[in-house]
Amino acid sequence: MASTPQLGKTGHSKVVRLKRARENVDDAGGFKGTKRLDKSKKLSTSCVKSNVNALKRRARKDPEPPCEKLSKGENGKRVAHGEGRCCSEVGCEKLGRGSSGKCCAHGGGRRCDAVGCKKLSAGANGKCKAHGGGRRCDEPGCEKSSIGASGKCYAHGGGQRCDEWGCGNLRRGPGGKCRAHGGGRRCNELDCEKSSTGGSGKCCTHGGGRRCDEPDCEKLSKGASGKCTAHGGGRRCDEPGCEKLSKGASGKCIAHGGGQRCDEPGCEKLRRGANGKCKAHGGGQCCDEVGCEKLSAGASGKCKAHGGGRRCDEPGCEKLRRDASGKCAAHGGGQRCDEPEIVYSSWL
Repeated sequence: MASTPQLGKTGHSKVVRLKRARENVDDAGGFKGTKRLDKSKKLSTSCVKSNVNALKRRARKDPEPPCEKLSKGENGKRVAHGEGRCCSEVGCEKLGRGSSGKCCAHGGGRRCDAVGCKKLSAGANGKCKAHGGGRRCDEPGCEKSSIGASGKCYAHGGGQRCDEWGCGNLRRGPGGKCRAHGGGRRCNELDCEKSSTGGSGKCCTHGGGRRCDEPDCEKLSKGASGKCTAHGGGRRCDEPGCEKLSKGASGKCIAHGGGQRCDEPGCEKLRRGANGKCKAHGGGQCCDEVGCEKLSAGASGKCKAHGGGRRCDEPGCEKLRRDASGKCAAHGGGQRCDEPEIVYSSWL
């Protein structure tokens, strides 16, 4: 076993300087995480020299520059350093905005100048992001809001993305994951793993999200109109005279070319699922039954032959419904022929 070289007079003086440098640094309030010297161990000259130089560099390090941001309140500190008035609402610890003394959730802060809009204004033009306020995407011809320091909108790569390999979705929450991989807030209902929508803490299935303004309608509202898609909410097709819903960023309905199409050359059908194929080319989710290669219908994971899809509303009827009436063909569902019934004389 090789013996550790003994320190001479020069090494002993460096050890003393090392101890003194460390004591001076500790007295100044820094480098508390450095290891203390063990007197039972012998240090080599190179080790002592490197430690001394490291401590000297740390001791000569410039102190943190003072904060130059505007202070809030009487103690001369900014909001991030613990100053600012709290919301005047009872039990709310958020910071108040503006002269109202309320936080943004309780009505404080500047609001959008657009008529009927109650959202917060973004930027100096007095508008919210939906009405043109805030910074815009740097891509030519794009009028969407920029996200983060990249200067891009979501569609052009702005914002932080999911940490999962190969996933380009936006991350939700501090976990670094998108909603599909477990990011964001989850539903409060027992054994429900879906993402919560809105401030209720529930998913759309359990009552979360905004509902349609029409009386007795419990469907989700789409867009700023406060209506569901059946009552006129959501974006409509750009084609003149077409009232169908638009699909994707094209502004067109499915009949006029909207939505994502199949990746197969020459195929213009809609893609189904994540593989980029239509149903005819293998897209969509297959039936969960063993040995069944048919496509599943609805959320059950089964094909129509194995019980998937929506059924007739008549008691005891297990046939498939035909339209929004909730009836099968035998009970009046589906579209009927418009031609008048013909009665032949031979039948009389």
